[in-house]
Amino acid sequence: MDQAKLAGKFAKLQQSDLFQESIEGLIFGGTAGISLLGTDTALPEVALQTAGAIGGGIGIGLAGKHIGAAIGKRLHPAALKNQQGLLAAFGRATGQKTLAKGGTESLRYQKGLIKQELKNQTSKVLLDEALQNPQQFAQKYGVSAEDFKKYNNAAKVSSQVQAGLETLEALSPEQKKELASQVQTTMNQGFNQVEELIAKQSAANVDTNLRKMAQMPSAQMEIPGMDMKIGDVVESLLKKPTEITGEHLGRAVGRFAGDEIGAVAGMQLGALAAGGLGIENSKDKKIRELEQQLNYR
Repeated sequence: MDQAKLAGKFAKLQQSDLFQESIEGLIFGGTAGISLLGTDTALPEVALQTAGAIGGGIGIGLAGKHIGAAIGKRLHPAALKNQQGLLAAFGRATGQKTLAKGGTESLRYQKGLIKQELKNQTSKVLLDEALQNPQQFAQKYGVSAEDFKKYNNAAKVSSQVQAGLETLEALSPEQKKELASQVQTTMNQGFNQVEELIAKQSAANVDTNLRKMAQMPSAQMEIPGMDMKIGDVVESLLKKPTEITGEHLGRAVGRFAGDEIGAVAGMQLGALAAGGLGIENSKDKKIRELEQQLNYR
């Protein structure tokens, strides 16, 4: 099997919850066990404690993620109000079922930030142009300078406002209908034209570029060992990032707590097993020999 196909199969395994937890348990447990090297602990006991730490890290770590996710979902089932804060970033990166999925979600979120920054920069350039020469601006873009100045700020954050409106589940049907009517009236007054202009003139429409990349001939090549094309990976970034909830935070906390607790508990079990098997370190052996000498006298 060539290296490319092997790398592809390894990347595919990264999507498996059990494989991901095995890697984490191996890292946490292996590190804890190896730290005993160079101490008075006998090598056979080091091996038992390391094996116990790895096993505990995998088993309890996997359970910790599920328990943490269940608790987090029960405590805070809704999306976090602040999707840009440190807690949301922590949940986005480490609160997914696998860290590979966390990386994908983080990329999607960063793409959204880039898109917003491009809109802000483009809006500023267009506003300067509208202020300097209103008549030329209207002829060039088909939008009056007055309309642009009026709706510019609202258009820049329209996607954020839309996302916020989607979460207003507490509104009654009548309130939602009234709100929708008010929004539609505003959009018909010129808002749509301004928003479309900013989106069209953005230095680069990120989603459009991603779609073009996904359709390029080179993107139709299959990734060795993964049963998917390069374009499929690119297109996956077009999806909206998942809103972070208490479930994600609970899973993230459970992931690390479970690994740590599992490694410690596994080492303790390994030490007990070593004692049951009569494995001694050099100090214990020396003490036992001295006690035997004293008893003989």
